[in-house]
Amino acid sequence: MSNSACHFSKTLALALVALFALAACGGSDSGSSDFESAYLQFYNASPNGANVEMREVDEDSFGSAQFGDATPMYSMESGEIVLEFIRTDSDDQEIYIDEITVNLREGDKTIIVMSGDFNNPTFTEYSYERETLEDHFRLLALSVTMEGDSFDFYMSDAGDPFEAANFLGTVTPNDLGELIYWDGDDDSDDFDEGEYTIYLTTPGSTGVIFESQTLDFVFETEYVMALRDVSGAIQEGLVVDTILNSSTVSALTDVEADAQYRIYNSTDLTTPLNISFGGNTDEEDIEFALSAGELSEFSAIRYGDYRVSVTDSTGTLTPLSNKLVTLNQGESKAILIYQTNDTLKASTFEESGLPQAYDKTVNFINLVSDYDDVEVYLVRVDETIDTAEYKIRNLEFGESNSTVLPSDFYEVIAVYEDDNDEQVLLDRTALFGFTEEENYIVTIEPANTPTGYQINVLF
Repeated sequence: MSNSACHFSKTLALALVALFALAACGGSDSGSSDFESAYLQFYNASPNGANVEMREVDEDSFGSAQFGDATPMYSMESGEIVLEFIRTDSDDQEIYIDEITVNLREGDKTIIVMSGDFNNPTFTEYSYERETLEDHFRLLALSVTMEGDSFDFYMSDAGDPFEAANFLGTVTPNDLGELIYWDGDDDSDDFDEGEYTIYLTTPGSTGVIFESQTLDFVFETEYVMALRDVSGAIQEGLVVDTILNSSTVSALTDVEADAQYRIYNSTDLTTPLNISFGGNTDEEDIEFALSAGELSEFSAIRYGDYRVSVTDSTGTLTPLSNKLVTLNQGESKAILIYQTNDTLKASTFEESGLPQAYDKTVNFINLVSDYDDVEVYLVRVDETIDTAEYKIRNLEFGESNSTVLPSDFYEVIAVYEDDNDEQVLLDRTALFGFTEEENYIVTIEPANTPTGYQINVLF
């Protein structure tokens, strides 16, 4: 038999074994359970949604979760429970989403997953028996992408290439299945603790569409891997969320995923700034010009470490030379160019990967060198700066901070405190609608205005 035929037969045999192993969700025969409670957790996989709270009808809350996050795991009594899901709008009014009845069983963990379009989301209940494990872990997986994609799931020991990876089965939409270790022994059929790499392909293909970083599985428990969409500043791609028994969810990005950036010229120069963006030896530097007050479009680029250099065409300002900007896989960054003491400088920050449909992650940056500790208030029509619910404190020069705002109209007011602890106005905007599905940036800058400063809202 040829080597290719042998490889095909081996692959087919592994596939058949893995597909049978993936079919049902439950404990392996090597573990034992001494968990006497029932367990409950909520995971939010709706990529165009809001922060959602889960609670028992007319009873206690079980916490809330943004997209890609989970609540803590709660120990419960077994039996039937009615759960409702709500979000809170910009007027602090609760918006009812849905209600489901769940039957909790002793020794089982139940995960409620919200997926699909947030305008009509799907709530699905998944349960599996928890086990007492020693030096081993279990692995479960489900697909919750908007398009209902299936994926072939491969796994290898750390350091091994895809060609040495083991096919564990096909992960199908909204179906939580347990993956079976390919190298079980007399001690246990479960996975050995240690370092592994995950690969995903489209069903039946060997073309890798997702490769994880090296993962160190150090907990003696069940890991749930949720394959989901990307949201926020970057709109395309795939993320694998690792859900454990806490509210901490680790988001795994593809090691080959692109990054992106955009650049803003906050100066008031009458001539454009010349931007040079480069760094990778196998790629040409990207060069372009930005006029005063201009924000570039997002530019996709291979992940890596880059240098940004900026000059003004008149040559009157000290250039910005080789500013280091690191762009990791699946990361989006804003680079803001500003002027201080006849010198060009830059400040960078990562833009949010959360959905911007209902809640807006707004970044604020102080580009006023005259004052540290600038305060910014987001004032709605029925508020003053004293009663404003949303505010940014102690915004130092050249530094950024962010907050999450409900979609609404706000007057943005920037102040500082003088030596007598009196507030002095830097600038204020008219009511502005933070209502679009955008990643917003708010800058406080020097300007030719009565106060000498201005607020700009960028998106």
